[in-house]
Amino acid sequence: MRWPWLKARGSKNKLRLSLRCNGQLIAYVLSDPSQNQSLPCPLLRWGAIQLDPTLDFDPAVDKALQELHLSAAEVIGLLEPEEYQVLKVDTPNVPNEELKAAARWQIKELVEKHLDDLTLDVMHVGGDIARVQRQLFVIAARSRSVETRSQRCAAAGLPLQVIDTWETALRNLQTLKARSEGLEERACAALLMVENHCLLTISAGGELFYTRRLDPDPRLEARATGKLVAKPQQEAPLGFEYTPGADYLSPQDDSEESVLIIELQRSIDLWERSWPELPLARLYLLSPEHGDAVAALMQRELGLRTQAMGVPSLFTGIDPNSLQDPTRIGELSACLPLLGAVLRQEARAL
Repeated sequence: MRWPWLKARGSKNKLRLSLRCNGQLIAYVLSDPSQNQSLPCPLLRWGAIQLDPTLDFDPAVDKALQELHLSAAEVIGLLEPEEYQVLKVDTPNVPNEELKAAARWQIKELVEKHLDDLTLDVMHVGGDIARVQRQLFVIAARSRSVETRSQRCAAAGLPLQVIDTWETALRNLQTLKARSEGLEERACAALLMVENHCLLTISAGGELFYTRRLDPDPRLEARATGKLVAKPQQEAPLGFEYTPGADYLSPQDDSEESVLIIELQRSIDLWERSWPELPLARLYLLSPEHGDAVAALMQRELGLRTQAMGVPSLFTGIDPNSLQDPTRIGELSACLPLLGAVLRQEARAL
């Protein structure tokens, strides 16, 4: 989303800053967008800080942002997933300039907030791909969240110009990875597993076609790394009488199929039915740690080639050796969605 009342400022500084302010967390990524076409993309600064939970949040954030001494010509504020919804509707038969107004009435029964409390943006599913019935993604963001970010950045002297979402940020990252492997025009899926979020996107040719939020499954990582130990079979309780077809169930163990894997398979099956002309070439996993092990487990259970995205190979300034430090892993976890935001290239009008 680019807000029309926020004008770009002329400056010799051509840097781009993507920023998260979530609870007691501030995370940031600073880059030079003019060099994002080359691989690996250069990062100038990145990091995250946890604020003292005993402090009043708003003044603490303002002070922390000022003390970071960040400077950029363009600032992208990333919304948190709970601050917006991504809805899919059929494209209304109206001129492009009237799409937002028409979409507003289409989603009025689907949103969690009153329409007057929301700021909307729209983009075509699959970009300009030709289809008999085109669809729109409608992003419905809480207006208060947008206003708060604008005020906070203004207080820190940062020119907020764009509000972005995790879905489009993940699309940008998987497009970069697919391009590095010569698969940019192929359909590829990406799964972001970070904090308490699990987000799936499918893109092709740099365009977003599908997105779904899933429930995370901590047991999946434990299984992949061999940390999940099966509980011993429990004896049947006293008074239990065996009857055929009603076996006593033991607690969950490492052989039980993951609910996340089941839901991923359902999404893949839906994709194959909806877009048979675009078979999935890859599933990229984006996780701050244990990515290779989890990707290998997913590949075995899904039957789809799956690999860790390998963020240090896509960006300079991320030292793989430093990621042995749990503190640095935590910072990277907070910054993963921001890495896609700094790759933003929205030049096409609807």
